[in-house]
Amino acid sequence: MKSCSRALFVAAAVAALLVSACRKSESPEASAADTEAAKQARARPPFGLIDTPKENDAIASGAQGTGWALDDSGIAKVEVALDEGPRADAKIGQPFPGVHEAYPNYPDSDKAGFTFTIPSVAAGPHLLIVSVTAKDGGKTDLRRHIQIR
Repeated sequence: MKSCSRALFVAAAVAALLVSACRKSESPEASAADTEAAKQARARPPFGLIDTPKENDAIASGAQGTGWALDDSGIAKVEVALDEGPRADAKIGQPFPGVHEAYPNYPDSDKAGFTFTIPSVAAGPHLLIVSVTAKDGGKTDLRRHIQIR
């Protein structure tokens, strides 16, 4: 029994040394860069707007919506949902008038637009949520109250 306890103790000590060695071999610069990138993504999240539908518009399920979004790292994806329901991808990379002129130094500002289809839901008031994800991982939710008729 003593030899089993000693073997377990030695195995645990070796495992601890291996974990410690692995952590030390990770570059502090890489860890710092990851942390810095995450901080920047939170400090400067993507921004934009929902152009259509307008606040409190009465629209049908299946209607088309539009908007635009920018981020200093570029836009990775835009998703649309109603009332925190299932998300659907919006079509990104569309031209949107005036964005490039207003923000010429942002990546892809000449095609910052997105289009989407309003999901099918029951008639009544709903919250439209457009979730924008930047290439650096930053996220923003654009929200709009709408009425489905």
